[in-house]
Amino acid sequence: MATSPIRIPSEAEFPSLGDLRTLMAENPLPQLPAATVAAATAAMEAGGSEAAAEQAKIAVQQINAALQTADPTALAAVFFADQAFFRDQLVLTYETRTFSSSAVAAAALLETTKLRQLTAPGFAVEGPAIYLPALPSLVFIDASFTFHTDSPKATGNGRVVLVPVLAEPNGPLTWKVWVWSTYLDTFDGFNEDEDRLKAPVTDAASTDGPIKTDVLIIGGGNAGVALGARLKALDVPYIIVEKNARAGDNWALRYDCLQFHIPTSFCELPYIEYDKELQTPHLLTRNELAAQVRRFVDTFPLSILYQTTVQSTRLDTRTGQWTLELASADGKTRTVVAKNVVQATGLGSQVPHKPTLAVDAPYTGTDLHSHQFANAQALRDTGARSVAVIGSANTAFDVLADCVKAGLAATMVVRSPTYLIPVEYVCDQRSLGLYDVLGVPGSDRMFLTLPAFIDGQMGRGLFGQMAAAEPDRYKKLAAAGFPVFDSRDPSASLMHNLLERAGGHYVDVGGSNLIADGHAAVRGNVEPVAYTAGGLRLSDGSTLDADAIIWCTGFADKDVRYVAASILGGDDKAAGTINEPHVLSPSAIADRLDASWGLDGEGEIRGAWKRHSRLPTYWVMGGYTQQHRVFSRTLAQQLKASVQGILPPAYRDTPAA
Repeated sequence: MATSPIRIPSEAEFPSLGDLRTLMAENPLPQLPAATVAAATAAMEAGGSEAAAEQAKIAVQQINAALQTADPTALAAVFFADQAFFRDQLVLTYETRTFSSSAVAAAALLETTKLRQLTAPGFAVEGPAIYLPALPSLVFIDASFTFHTDSPKATGNGRVVLVPVLAEPNGPLTWKVWVWSTYLDTFDGFNEDEDRLKAPVTDAASTDGPIKTDVLIIGGGNAGVALGARLKALDVPYIIVEKNARAGDNWALRYDCLQFHIPTSFCELPYIEYDKELQTPHLLTRNELAAQVRRFVDTFPLSILYQTTVQSTRLDTRTGQWTLELASADGKTRTVVAKNVVQATGLGSQVPHKPTLAVDAPYTGTDLHSHQFANAQALRDTGARSVAVIGSANTAFDVLADCVKAGLAATMVVRSPTYLIPVEYVCDQRSLGLYDVLGVPGSDRMFLTLPAFIDGQMGRGLFGQMAAAEPDRYKKLAAAGFPVFDSRDPSASLMHNLLERAGGHYVDVGGSNLIADGHAAVRGNVEPVAYTAGGLRLSDGSTLDADAIIWCTGFADKDVRYVAASILGGDDKAAGTINEPHVLSPSAIADRLDASWGLDGEGEIRGAWKRHSRLPTYWVMGGYTQQHRVFSRTLAQQLKASVQGILPPAYRDTPAA
């Protein structure tokens, strides 16, 4: 095995890394004139409930007419001239793409509907349309549509967002497409059959000889079991390899006081819901998260090999066949031959990050990364009476609260200003609390179909308004020495933290009060630079004595390319590929992967839930719980199409305006 799980890829990063906040600045939300907003509101009030639907039908008819005549100028004219986007998620491009500007959006829509052979009569509005006054200067109509393609034969869903345009003060009011968003529903003949889910499965561990399967999933946490169930419902053969002893251990082996800071409804797995008593306002605990994964696999039996890891991997580029050697805790080895491999081991969760410090003197206390931390009482039982918590995001506050509860003298070291969001903002019905009102499918549509830089601005605007209404909320915390900024700060963006930093913020469930009220100490805007015998020397020259140090400093593996080789076995010699140039070893496989996580230049998440450009049978399934639920379906549909030989090439061009 490799001595380090981190390996720097030899190939250049692709796609290149974008920046969400830059995209937000380059694409600010439309600021509609007051007269236009007033005219739109008056028209909607006068027209009643059918007025919005009628405008949506007109826009969709205009799109269809322009596509039928292949007229890019007429198609571009249907879009909002000042700012327009066409976003596709794996149904017209078979990629995740966002095309910007009316001309480029129109050209891309025209080209991809030709490639996919849009079935006549084209797009069709489905369900009611709603008129939304989102902001004082932004109102829009939001409607859904469906469509079908013939190449391949598939059904897609879509969302159209229309903004009003008033060319002259007393002129006619028209509605233009601001966002046209399409996404895959299902391939013809490959519908999920939920009756299959409860069918018994053959114990893969009892199989003699090599195991042959269409899909091998490495990782049996939320992402892996969600995908496994989706594949079972689609009748796709699969095997899940899980290093832990039982389902749910991805949560059960975390620190005892772990708690989610988001609505339970946001976290649902597919096909199953948490019990009513665990819904809002309850916040899920570690044990409840673990129990739900166990309930999931008990309800829907899955083909899982527990306590099993990958020892070596070979990919034959001539045949496309993957051969993986597995080892289980009982010392047995077995071979799996697969057509596809899915890495579902988590993003930013495999390799703990702990800064390298100088050593003024050997530290004599307990030194832990948060992934090694169980509970504060265990520290106290070993004689610890004081603790330094390094970090100031969600995990750090969870740990701090546990240490205070255990009676430890706790000090939080805050290395840089930290973004704090009160939990009631996140659970507000205009934010993720929408899941408790609209339900899971409708809320998924609302949150996952707009370009990330549009959705991010919507959320930032809402949180900014809420923070402006209570500007002194964190005044006492700041006075205690904690460097804090809230949602009034122009740099604040929860989506940036989630999609680009994989954390670095705190959804405040009350932990800040521990510092504000003096129950815990704080050292702000300082970095640990060296160990001392009694604790740490900090960057301002001061020292901090502590019987225990807990590093809540996150994980180093924010891109799967850096850990893929290790997860696939790590040792190229074990793969036996040295004299076989047509066979790829773990390191060669990792070199060919697309960058995964973070955003590309279009604002799309890189590498996850879709084919990689140079290794189309290696897939990444990860993210957070909402994404596990939604994109497990999308990925399973692609895998089904791939093994059936009907998955078309990804469209990676950008047409000229």
